[in-house]
Amino acid sequence: MSDELLRRLAVKAGVSPEWTDQAGRLNSVSPDTLRAILSAFGLPVDSESGLREALDDSISESGAAQTASFLTARTGQPVALGRTGLSGKRIEMTLESGERRIVSAQEGADGLALLPAFETPGYHTLHLPDGDVTVAAAPDRSVTFADLNEGRAGFGLAAQIYSLRTPNDGGIGTFAGVAALGREAGRLGADALAISPVHALYGASASHFSPYSPSTRLLYNPLHADPQTVFPADLVTAIIAEEGLGEAMDKLSSEPLIDWQLATPLRQRLLHALFRQLRENDALAAQRGAFEQARAEASPLLRGHAVFEVLHAAEFARDPSAWHWRNWSPAHRDPESAEVAAFAAENAEQVDYQIFLQWLTGLSYSQAQTQCRQAGMKVGLIADLAIGMDGSGSHAWTRQQDVLNGLSVGAPPDYYSAEGQSWGLTTFSPRGLAASGYAPFIETLRASLRHVGGIRIDHVMGMSRLWLVPEGASAVQGAYVAFPAETLFRLIALESWRHQAIVIGEDLGVLPHGFRDYLRGQGVAGLRVLRFERGEDSYIPPAQWDPAAAALTTTHDLVPTAGWWAGSDLDEGPERQAQEDQRAWDRGILWGSFEREGLVQGERPAPEETDPVVDAAIRYVAKSPCTLKLLAIEDALGIRTQPNVPGTTIEKPNWRHRLEGEAGELLDDAEVQARLAHLGPARGET
Repeated sequence: MSDELLRRLAVKAGVSPEWTDQAGRLNSVSPDTLRAILSAFGLPVDSESGLREALDDSISESGAAQTASFLTARTGQPVALGRTGLSGKRIEMTLESGERRIVSAQEGADGLALLPAFETPGYHTLHLPDGDVTVAAAPDRSVTFADLNEGRAGFGLAAQIYSLRTPNDGGIGTFAGVAALGREAGRLGADALAISPVHALYGASASHFSPYSPSTRLLYNPLHADPQTVFPADLVTAIIAEEGLGEAMDKLSSEPLIDWQLATPLRQRLLHALFRQLRENDALAAQRGAFEQARAEASPLLRGHAVFEVLHAAEFARDPSAWHWRNWSPAHRDPESAEVAAFAAENAEQVDYQIFLQWLTGLSYSQAQTQCRQAGMKVGLIADLAIGMDGSGSHAWTRQQDVLNGLSVGAPPDYYSAEGQSWGLTTFSPRGLAASGYAPFIETLRASLRHVGGIRIDHVMGMSRLWLVPEGASAVQGAYVAFPAETLFRLIALESWRHQAIVIGEDLGVLPHGFRDYLRGQGVAGLRVLRFERGEDSYIPPAQWDPAAAALTTTHDLVPTAGWWAGSDLDEGPERQAQEDQRAWDRGILWGSFEREGLVQGERPAPEETDPVVDAAIRYVAKSPCTLKLLAIEDALGIRTQPNVPGTTIEKPNWRHRLEGEAGELLDDAEVQARLAHLGPARGET
């Protein structure tokens, strides 16, 4: 088999046969890796004849454009149809609003047809001789915080939803905590509350609790539902008592770390009991009617996920090695099989229960956003969109044509990880997206934006390219795969406009040259994190930070400022002293930068004296021209707790830390309020 043919096909399919490492060295991707990735694309790569057939096939954009039924465009710019033979013809169209128009096609410089520009964003339909074509007409850029706040600067908080305490939470934070924190933050002048991902995980196992490894990003994690959104508080308390859950829930609620293995089944018992009450208690007739309507209107997507959850639990109970749907009974691997339909019919009540969970969680999410906005926030909640989904999960089973089975998203070797990273997540197939009119991507955006005023896209460079690693290979044995960035960012801008929601892109780490400028042009706010805004001998002055970016003191993947100053993140072992020496040097650089900005004076504090450093860090960020500042709740409180330590799993208590005190009381302390005042006045003050 010709490796040259393989490389040519890879280039044509958007797979780079080479990559440059952090030292500037050019590396070649192995033929085995290219073959595995192209095979996941559905291309024939097992023989030379298959390679030649694939190369001759019409997989190029020019060939596909002649029959494409979905196009994207920008408002105010002519629409390139990618078709010939339409020049001078009158084209009928239906705007998303329902208005019908007739326009004349013109011939562009390349001989292909052009239509006049759309002035209004939306999904518009062209009625062409060979069939209808949808045109997603996007605005020039996404909605920004400056748009929502009339150009004025503002600030928000960032918190992990599971860490927030409320009564009867049983050790796992819910949207009740989000609403309580949002109300208080809004009162104190915040315009946003960024929360950790709430994507659906797995009901069958409490051990899969990372919010960034979802079963699907299209639905929600019911462990975060607030029962009191639907059920009276006294009824919830009574059910906890009747089920004998109170003592155990109280104990788990008081712990500093979440015990997912114990807390999850208790929460599930409570939710099951609430579902039974909804079905049987006549006092809940109004709530039951609302649920029955929601159940009757459940989309195929929701029903598919509900069936997956029930079937996954049954298969996993039958065989603990059958975690992945590819290891299920053969007839159950196909969501459209007669056997799956029969299973769903036999387990109809359990399927309804899963629909109930999503209904309750969606209402809880919506109510939390409503309370944030009622507190005066311009944005309210900012959702976090994970970069991919678990290939074992609901999305990959119900929509097998959407995803790249057998590949994992990751990162090549860099200064942060010499061996590279493979995150165990899959993602959309670029070819599958194009073939489906980008429906999976649009659905994902809408699911994340449904109940919020903003979205943070994790690893936003993935809209342009992703490092994909074949199953069973090491992270260094991956390759970069190109994604249709302009199309994806047009859709992001369109959905941002439709939801009037801001877009933040996590753009940390090694990026292609010019990518941050590209993001800025798209209206996507990048991140400027104090810890990373430094040179060899000093930190970048805040006045030089990008006004269009969001400014942060820290992130959930970094130790908070107090912990960094105290060295709580330094490893024990033979390298400890060297790390201590380096940290002492770095403390001097940070304190010196604070001094140059006129924020502090005198000798720098001792490592254990962290409060002055936290205050100065917040004031440093506050001096930046960044329109939106986002303060991690850990820095607002001045604590050292790091939510997640990248590159670790069970070694660290990742995604388990809980904050001390009730969510609605976290900001009561005068020192905390003084820190927030550095970022902006309380609501009603000037």
